[in-house]
Amino acid sequence: MKTTEKPTSQEFHINGVKHINPQDALDSLKNNEAVLIDVRESNEVDIECIPLDNVIYHPMSTIMDHLSSISKDQNIILMCPGGVRSTKVANLLNIQGYPNVANLDGGFKLWKSMGLPFESILPSEDGCSGGCGSCSSSSSCC
Repeated sequence: MKTTEKPTSQEFHINGVKHINPQDALDSLKNNEAVLIDVRESNEVDIECIPLDNVIYHPMSTIMDHLSSISKDQNIILMCPGGVRSTKVANLLNIQGYPNVANLDGGFKLWKSMGLPFESILPSEDGCSGGCGSCSSSSSCC
């Protein structure tokens, strides 16, 4: 997993937290080299999500309740809308002894702006509800 010591697309940073750009994150996810933990709250995930098998939803508000189900033996990418909450959770996981944790630099906003896969129940300007290029209104992962 290709990470950097400092973010390049967001201002918020905590020393010791690593960052990964969205394209490298997608590559790691597609190659089953990492899992992505979406720390947004359920009302956010209900609207827009990433339709990949190795995406897990553990809201920041309940992340401590889920630590026992998060393996320390995997690469973990954390995501929120802009990278602030996920950076904080990455720092928390580092403190809890997770060795391979990275924040999604720029968050879900940058992911979407780069045209990477996502699904939404919100119509875009062209009326498409799917961000995966399929123009499907299906929101099965949301």
